[in-house]
Amino acid sequence: MAEGVSDEPFLRRLITRQLEAVVLAKSPGRVSVFDCQVSEVRVTDAGVRDAAWELALDCHLVFVHSDEKERAKAEGLAGVIRQRAQQERAAEPVVLVPVRMTESWMLADRRAITTAVGGADLTAYPYRHPAEVEKAHNSPDHPAYAKRVWQAIAGKGHGGALDDSMELLAQHIDLDILGRLPSYQRWLADTEDALKLKGFL
Repeated sequence: MAEGVSDEPFLRRLITRQLEAVVLAKSPGRVSVFDCQVSEVRVTDAGVRDAAWELALDCHLVFVHSDEKERAKAEGLAGVIRQRAQQERAAEPVVLVPVRMTESWMLADRRAITTAVGGADLTAYPYRHPAEVEKAHNSPDHPAYAKRVWQAIAGKGHGGALDDSMELLAQHIDLDILGRLPSYQRWLADTEDALKLKGFL
């Protein structure tokens, strides 16, 4: 369950890739990873609790995404799923919160951006090291504000070629580079804990 439509193409493919990597490296048996399905209901929508529960009854893990400023909503929703799951067999929720916003993760691997975004102009790319994407740049006017940097590289909004670029970026981004980011480390650890609870690791 994503916070916004523009987060979906990148996260959908990234989640699937990371799950495949984890179970391949750590599962004692053979595990098939199906494509990540994205709910049509957003984390901030009315009726999200019912939609999340319906999803939880149909899969093993539910990833609840938000930007940092909406973390409380994502954690609250995960708590609701976890509480209801005590009475019924349901998915384990995992909160997925990049520092600031999803664009922080999208910008971590400069080489992947040049591969995924046709004609990307990186002359104003402000990060010398991947960890710099997680530094606190709260103001949309700051030259290193992640959403501003991404829009300068790839454009605004979502749909069409931009969604394709985001999905292609998720396909090519170096998971080891993402693994250097504290917020990604936290999400990966929580994901592995959830896979253990479900008996996959």
